[in-house]
This record gives sequence, structure tokens and C-alpha cells, in this order.
Amino acid sequence: MRIRRANKPETDAPELSPQAALILRARAGEADAIEELIRAYQRRVAGFIVAHTGERDDYEDLCQKTFVKMVLALPRLNSTDTFEAWLFTIARNVCTDHLRARRGWRALFVHYESEHESVAVLHQSESTLEAEAVNRALERMPEAQRDLLQLAIGEDRTYEEMARISRISLAALKSRLFRARKTLRELLYEGES
Repeated sequence: MRIRRANKPETDAPELSPQAALILRARAGEADAIEELIRAYQRRVAGFIVAHTGERDDYEDLCQKTFVKMVLALPRLNSTDTFEAWLFTIARNVCTDHLRARRGWRALFVHYESEHESVAVLHQSESTLEAEAVNRALERMPEAQRDLLQLAIGEDRTYEEMARISRISLAALKSRLFRARKTLRELLYEGES
């Protein structure tokens, strides 16, 4: 004798988070969802780009390139869970392309010399000088460490979130973040000993 099972309705399907639903709507081409997604990530991507390139002048153009690439590639996004890591990978690639192009252009121009400075800086606040020192130290850091510090700075992210974005284990994240902070401290204080 065969036992027939009643067909269960699909009520056990996991409910989508608002973020996942927004990403799926954007992936389907909904203009409002795309705009909302861009607004949600605009500040974080801009901060990442400034930290990655060390340039405040071109960040708006680089943000725009990042989001254009995001919109064009959204239909190929496999999982909403990987969206944030995927978006920051796009931003990193845009920054890398930008920096490569700038290196090529720099070869065409005369190197900056102190005598080229025509306007003297009269006064800089201590916090401005500290920020510039941190930016110079960040520029000298390895790219992977700089990216990791950018994830940790400015946002209330847990270690678990940063590990997911970076696509590494929690233990690896903590270890790499410790080394990145140590490298930054060494670069900041290397001239003081």
C-alpha cells in the first residue's frame, strides 16, 4: 500500500530581508530600487574610494563609475548575500584602474618640486596635519591592509560583517586587522624614535 503525501504549500521558504528584497528589485531593473540602493551605499563607497586612492578630487567620478558598473552587472549577481563584497570589489577595481591611468599620465609631466608651490599655506590646524599624516601613512601601506582598515573605520560594522565582506574567516580578519593597525602605527611613528 502506498502512502500519499499531501503537497505542502511553500510556506517554509525563508523570508527575504529588506536589503535582499531591494537588491532583487534592483537586479530586475526597477529604477526606484536602483536609486535607493545607490543612496544606501553612496557614502560608504565614497569613503572607501578616498581611502583607497588618497584623492579627494576625483572621488565623485570614481563613485559614479562604480555605480554604473554595478547597475550594468547586477543581472549577473548570483546571491544577494554577497552583494556588499561584490560592490566593494567593483569599487576596488575602479580605483585600481584609476591609479594605473594616473601613473601613466604622471610620466608625461614634470615632477612636483617645492619651488612650484606658489601659494604658501599660512596656517593648518593640528587635526588637519594629523589627518594628512594618516593619509600619507595609508598611502604607503599595502593595498590589502589599507582596504581592511577602511572597512573598520567610520562604520559600525561587527567583525563578522567585515569578515563576510572581505570573504575571509573571522580569525583571519582579526589577525589581518591587528597587523594593519600595527603597520599604520609604525608608519605614523617611524620618524619619532
